[in-house]
Amino acid sequence: MTITRLTAVAFGLAAFCASGLAAQTQETQTTTKTKIEIKGGKNVTVIGCLAQRSNGDYVLTDEGANRLEHARYALVTDKDLSKRVGERVEIKGKAVTDRDGKVSVESKSKTEVENGKDRETKSKTEGTTGTFALPYLGVNSIRTLSSSCN
Repeated sequence: MTITRLTAVAFGLAAFCASGLAAQTQETQTTTKTKIEIKGGKNVTVIGCLAQRSNGDYVLTDEGANRLEHARYALVTDKDLSKRVGERVEIKGKAVTDRDGKVSVESKSKTEVENGKDRETKSKTEGTTGTFALPYLGVNSIRTLSSSCN
């Protein structure tokens, strides 16, 4: 009888400790806000094919070219253009080159820790060219001209 009671007490303590450990886990939540601003640049209207690089960046390629090595502009937008990849499009926006204008990207992240200290990080970068030294094109509007670039 004593062994049975000790076993029951041991199981009870184990369950109590496990529930105490579960209650001590902390939840964290991170939110990031990104602000993209184009300073200067020239208003342009360009036609080409919308492509997406493996890192998620959008580029506008030469008209009729469906290969990324013919990219003309690195696109700057906060919109999801993934449904338009492969389409022939007309984009109106501001073109930024190494001689005219710049793009500023400011990012703020906040990590909230339950029962702990929250953390905030900020970063800011500015530049005139995007991936592979392509000029930036800030997208103000995009219009599909054809569902295919071929």
